[in-house]
Amino acid sequence: MAIICATNLSADAAHAATVAATLACRLGEPLVLLGVADEAPDAEAPDALAVAEAGLAAECARLRPLVGTVQARMHRRGGSVDTLLGEEDCRSARLVVVAAQGWRTSTWKKTSLAERLARHGCAPVLVVRRDTALLDWARGRRRLLVMVGVDPRSSTSSAALGFLRELRRVGGCDVLATFVCSPAEERERLGIHSPVHVELLAPQVRDIEALDPVVERVLHREVRECVGDLEGEGRVEVVLEPGYGRPADHLLHVAHAHAVDLTVVGMHLRGGVQRLWHGSVSEGVLRHAERSVACIPPGPREPRRIPPPRSVLVPVDFTPASGQAIAQACTLVGPGGRVHLLHVHQLRGRERGPRDIHGVLPEPAGERDAVLKRLWDWVPRDAVALAVHWSVEGVSGNDVALAICQATEREGVDLVCVGTSERHEPVPDVLEGAVARELVARCRRPVMVVPTA
Repeated sequence: MAIICATNLSADAAHAATVAATLACRLGEPLVLLGVADEAPDAEAPDALAVAEAGLAAECARLRPLVGTVQARMHRRGGSVDTLLGEEDCRSARLVVVAAQGWRTSTWKKTSLAERLARHGCAPVLVVRRDTALLDWARGRRRLLVMVGVDPRSSTSSAALGFLRELRRVGGCDVLATFVCSPAEERERLGIHSPVHVELLAPQVRDIEALDPVVERVLHREVRECVGDLEGEGRVEVVLEPGYGRPADHLLHVAHAHAVDLTVVGMHLRGGVQRLWHGSVSEGVLRHAERSVACIPPGPREPRRIPPPRSVLVPVDFTPASGQAIAQACTLVGPGGRVHLLHVHQLRGRERGPRDIHGVLPEPAGERDAVLKRLWDWVPRDAVALAVHWSVEGVSGNDVALAICQATEREGVDLVCVGTSERHEPVPDVLEGAVARELVARCRRPVMVVPTA
């Protein structure tokens, strides 16, 4: 593995090379210095290449006391990023370091060298600006304030968090785990009901960018679970940034408001038409950030080990099939686990009325207390059940399977355990096999189907 630094021998590139050499020393890795001539060759100066090579040799001599091993290679002007970073470089690169500024490009190029290196996606790219934060941190003089973009439902977060863990092994880092979220989309995902017409809301909650307290609590928990345990020195804070439009703009707003030293973002390696259509959060942050940025490509995806469930949601329709599922859930979570019992009252005919809400509603007022009492009556009383934490909930909605899926997101359970019966029993809101099939197809959590003869 090696730290690779691209340089055109400008003052900005020299600063980036110093950061790269200091990091290479801390990580015990060699430094590879790639000389990039970004100016047009001068016909009257045929020895320009020799001058550039001499300057690169002098830069190596300056950096060698910092890192020990420095390799130099001159890259001729006009080549692509593929020729700058060959296959061998991509296999051996632990990190690519490049200055954010100080590069001269022709008018037809729409992206900087830093953006092209990040888009190449063969290794993490650290784009350095000329402030002293990174250098002082790499020398062990201070902690670094790092903002990492986190999306609990995106594969890019794992790569960014993996890079952050490496940073904290090098030195202390205070972390702002930032999730840019759409309040309306999150309310819909979690089934938090709210009127469609904003003017009907109370004045204190008319701000469509405000997060409902229930939504905020769930998102905070999900981001914490996504970040996990971060070894090393420094605090970890969750920042929820509600807003609409381009996520990159909201990440830049948080970075500016908190004066972060480094922004870490994961990348989707889209190309061509996909990039034009979807845009790129990482590219937007990289292009407009005030301080240094690290863009992290996705790594090889390893099979994720799923631990035994400690929390289970059981849909209850008050049939023997539900009792079988409750007993199974109690056995699965074991002592100290949690089982959430959910009854969904399916709205029918005249109950539906005008659909002026998003999400599910509570049980009808006249039935709520009776339903909750009935759910508590279904909690087993044996010794195993007494060691389990129980909770109950009743909701009303048009789509039973969707209401169950939304409840799994609100509760953050590990598993759904649903009982089914092939017999058509004369019980309202019975969970027939069709609901179980829909849950398997639509739910983001694992689903266990418990058949009853």
